[in-house]
Amino acid sequence: MKNARLFTPGPTAVPPEVLEALGRPLIHHRTDEFRAAHREIMDNLRYIMRTDNPVAVLTTSGSGAMEAAVVNLTRPGDRVMATVNGKFSNRWAVIARRYGVETVTVETEWGEPVTPARLRQAFEDNPGVSVLFTTHSETSTAVLQDMEEFAGVAREHGALIVVDGITSVGAHDVRADDWGLDAVVGGAQKGVMTPPGLAYISLSPRAIARMEEGRHPCFYLDLLAAVKSADKGDTPYTPAIALFIGLQRALRMMREEGIENVVARHARNAGAVRAAVAALGLGLLSSSPSNAVTAVVPPEGTAPEIVKRMERDFGVKVAGGQEHLKGKIFRLGHLGYYDA
Repeated sequence: MKNARLFTPGPTAVPPEVLEALGRPLIHHRTDEFRAAHREIMDNLRYIMRTDNPVAVLTTSGSGAMEAAVVNLTRPGDRVMATVNGKFSNRWAVIARRYGVETVTVETEWGEPVTPARLRQAFEDNPGVSVLFTTHSETSTAVLQDMEEFAGVAREHGALIVVDGITSVGAHDVRADDWGLDAVVGGAQKGVMTPPGLAYISLSPRAIARMEEGRHPCFYLDLLAAVKSADKGDTPYTPAIALFIGLQRALRMMREEGIENVVARHARNAGAVRAAVAALGLGLLSSSPSNAVTAVVPPEGTAPEIVKRMERDFGVKVAGGQEHLKGKIFRLGHLGYYDA
């Protein structure tokens, strides 16, 4: 069926107001008009992430911002740690190892969160870890983890904490400053209701100091350059201008609604979905469910047909499982532009 309604955990549905902004005549990025839009974007990203720290917007996917975090916040010879409870949390370890960084993983069964106690033990067993890379909302399994507790454990052991908030920002309370998160990565095609192509990252003073002390060589993903340019309302290189203007409108909508109300709406919708799943006699994969996505366990062997029929018969596009969960679950996204 053409024009199926997206109920995937990314990309997500785009509001008509954002589509209208995306279709406006292109402006040049080295102008006061663009700088004003860029400054508004950064201000509203700080608002939804509850931070006063610098924010850089990158013309890349969320994975690009994850790579930027790794390359800027590690250096040759470092030892880092990554929590792994799904496909996307494992990406932290894959990226770090690609850069030759020794990486300790703290793994748990897919569908379960890593506990703070398990994380603390991993730090005690592996001295010298400089950065904890972790995931707030694991998109592949719909699991939410406790970033405030994780940040406390990392701080106890002198490590930075870098968070994949790609499907949690906008769906859950994210308090970068209050929790002591050194970097939070997000993607535009998730809770901020914009087509794929932009990512963003907040950076604490500790993170910036770490970058200034030394890091891997980088050029396009240089976060110090991005932050320096952002102070002037600019970007180091040509940005995806139309996407920036769309993001400006989407974030303005979120601010008008109020971030507390946005988060509460996600909690209501996700709770309703989980209740409906239970009423249908189906199972939930996650023991600590995220409000961004629900991972449903149907009778064995039925998930692929359910995904096909949802689109064919009802015009609703949902997502299947990934890796060893392929064909075993389906995932219902309720992230961003969704009402009751």
